[in-house]
Amino acid sequence: MHVFPIKTVPWRAFAAGVGALTVAPIALIGLVIALAGAIPGWLTVLLLALLIGFMLATQIALVVLALYAATRNEVTLRGGTMHLKGGEFHERVPLDSVMRVQRISGADDPAMPSLKWRNGIALPGFRVGWYQRPDERFVFVIRASRAPMLYVGTNIRFDVLLGVDDAPALGQRLLANRDCDRD
Repeated sequence: MHVFPIKTVPWRAFAAGVGALTVAPIALIGLVIALAGAIPGWLTVLLLALLIGFMLATQIALVVLALYAATRNEVTLRGGTMHLKGGEFHERVPLDSVMRVQRISGADDPAMPSLKWRNGIALPGFRVGWYQRPDERFVFVIRASRAPMLYVGTNIRFDVLLGVDDAPALGQRLLANRDCDRD
């Protein structure tokens, strides 16, 4: 078994999640509190405070859960199969189905296919999920923004685009299809 981790630095994703799920509702809560003089009764204010506390606790838990799921990413070669784990998305590619491996330097590389998002997670600095090429072929993507990309063409129903830290080593192992990857 050989593991190729995909390291993501979730700071940008964390900032976007906190901004969307916590800071914006807190601003709205501040506005409601500023207008509290128009709300009659201490009971109404108490209920509002309890609901606000419950909402914030739920949002913080959801942000932590989403970031935990989004940063558990790796490519593992074992049993003659490439196991792809990206967030909540998991796929398997038999090593015998790998036809070509191409290193892509960046999004502006002419070899980079123009992809249309179909289903997945798109956070700042991180992409995982299903995309589609202009020729209608699907591509499974696990990519961190700063990692070198590896385009893996297969003879099964989809191709793979990976952003791994050690792209050359993974590319060589995929093309070699060694016995040690079949344990």
